[in-house]
Amino acid sequence: MAGKRRRRRLSLIRPQKLHTALEGRQGRIIRICASVLLAVIIIAACFYFIRPRVQLEKTQEIQAIREAGLIRIGVMDDIPGFSENGEGLEIELAELFSEYLMPDAAPGAAIKYIVVSDKTASTKLSDGSIDAVFALMPRNSSSAFSYSYAYYTDECVVAVTEGSTEKPLNEMLIGYVQSSASGNAFLKYVSANQTTVKRSLLDRLLKREVSLPDDAVIFSTKAFASYPDLLDALDKGLIDGAAISRVYLNKYSDTYSFAIHSTEIGTIGYALACSSDSPAIAQLADMFIYELNESGKMDELLIKYGLK
Repeated sequence: MAGKRRRRRLSLIRPQKLHTALEGRQGRIIRICASVLLAVIIIAACFYFIRPRVQLEKTQEIQAIREAGLIRIGVMDDIPGFSENGEGLEIELAELFSEYLMPDAAPGAAIKYIVVSDKTASTKLSDGSIDAVFALMPRNSSSAFSYSYAYYTDECVVAVTEGSTEKPLNEMLIGYVQSSASGNAFLKYVSANQTTVKRSLLDRLLKREVSLPDDAVIFSTKAFASYPDLLDALDKGLIDGAAISRVYLNKYSDTYSFAIHSTEIGTIGYALACSSDSPAIAQLADMFIYELNESGKMDELLIKYGLK
């Protein structure tokens, strides 16, 4: 018992001894060392975050942009909330990014907007007509380009007629736009949820056919060349549902009116894209988008353009 009481007393004395140790001349030395250590940690942290930006700004592609005095950014002109009539999230992001790269330039003087579509954006990036795009480019959709973090996450849905929102998708004919981000998200969903034939090694050796089980889930799909073709087919009853992103569904909402199926198909992250030969642009865009998110500016922009 005496030993326990003694240990308890010691534990109560330690904090007081520590407090005493930090006082006086000896304590002053400890305090100085702690302050120096804290300063070193802060400097190291600043060096860690600032140095990459300095290095990236010295790359050939960034130096070429600064020598030209502007960056050529592809934007669309017909996407509500993103880029329409010279306004929208992507228009403002492009201008802010140009200012981020060239802070000494006058506002709006360091950027040249070039109108692109979802069909021409990749071509103009590949042939060097533009330096980067803010044009609903799905992140990591092609190895030919470098991508930033996603600045907006869209949802892929299935548009259906009223009364069909709960009907199983595998009992419907679902259309999608070929080679589109929403089409790819839908086909990925189908691949993950459709029952496939599993053939064993013996089945392959004997070339035996294996039948699907009676409860197999099979999807019926149909590809279309464009969103108007897809939505026209749904409107005329030629298909039962249309896999489409909410951004594009909103674009055509004045012409068509459909319900949204309850099934979650997937998401699409839109990012700045540039040539894979110019990765520094995308890497600086990463820092740019990160800072917008951390400061709350990105939320302000999403609210401003009705996208929050």
